[in-house]
Amino acid sequence: MSSNCEAFFHEICDHIGEAQAEIKSSYNFNPADVGSHGASDMNLPNVSQQNGVVLPQLGDVRASCDISSTGADQGGDTTISYTQAASLANSLPGVTLTELQSAALGQSQLPDTAQVSLGATSQHESMIQAPMSHSGPSMDSAELLCMWPILRFLQLMCENHNKDLQNYLRRQENSKSSFNIIHETLSFLDCICGSTAGGLGLLGLYINERNVELINQCLATLTEYCQGPCQENQKAIALHESNGVDIIVALILNDIQPLGQTRMELDLMLKNNASKLLLAIMESRKDSDMAERIMYNMQPRQLIERCKLAFNEEGFLDETEISEDTSGSPRHVGHNMYLLASQLAQHSKELGELLQTDRDPALEYYEKHTAQIEV
Repeated sequence: MSSNCEAFFHEICDHIGEAQAEIKSSYNFNPADVGSHGASDMNLPNVSQQNGVVLPQLGDVRASCDISSTGADQGGDTTISYTQAASLANSLPGVTLTELQSAALGQSQLPDTAQVSLGATSQHESMIQAPMSHSGPSMDSAELLCMWPILRFLQLMCENHNKDLQNYLRRQENSKSSFNIIHETLSFLDCICGSTAGGLGLLGLYINERNVELINQCLATLTEYCQGPCQENQKAIALHESNGVDIIVALILNDIQPLGQTRMELDLMLKNNASKLLLAIMESRKDSDMAERIMYNMQPRQLIERCKLAFNEEGFLDETEISEDTSGSPRHVGHNMYLLASQLAQHSKELGELLQTDRDPALEYYEKHTAQIEV
């Protein structure tokens, strides 16, 4: 029985890994397109502009760059990702990644031998692609088609606060090899939202109508891992080394454009599910560890303003776009954000003072419709 379980979890992890590889290989967009999405979706300090082109950064290296200066002789602009640039630099004779980036920005020229290799080496042709929109991976690929049922299945395994299975998904004690499905799921969310490509502040480039359902299912699955609560799973998610928690916070605080303009109800659903997940991570916690981790990259004022904005968006959404149980209405979503703020305020003096002193109609409405029951 143990060997069968081990094979099962190994298969699950393989599918998740293949899906992440498919996503990473498909996110290849021209950073010049970033400017068309407005500044509201670019809240990170590590975004620079050179030669009129906005370049998202990964650490101190460009996440992607335009190599039209080196590819002009081949007939047009091309765009390569940071990973591809690094691979090219490693394979081209006498060329460093820094030199390749400088050439991409028009600051210098590649050596003649490198330009010859770039144009003549057929093995690199598949790595250099024509400019494309930031539409992301095809959701019709086999690697991604299987992810929704996998995530839904994992969610159902933990349904009704099944603590035994919640813990088993995190650690299989009787198996030779243990697989942490909690971390694997969080890493998948991290990847599909673009954090691994340096896009934590550029969610609109990665989240669209095609993949939003899969992201919502991922959030719902992570929520079910925690509810009950399962404190070990709460800790596994909140304290994981990935950007998972920061991604969840960013889903709430950031404008996800153009999705928020074209399909506001999908944007609200994302924010609602992200709020539920953060509430589940904090459920019944007496310590402040989870709250401190959630607020690490959050300004208290940001969350308050987002609550108000959701309240005021109520009249902008067509009634036909709101589900019958009203869980997708802007005010309902804003109320969940208010509940999150109320929980976090127990560990943040600044947030608590904002909730008490700001007499905005939205906050007064939420306060009036909020009750607390001690169990």
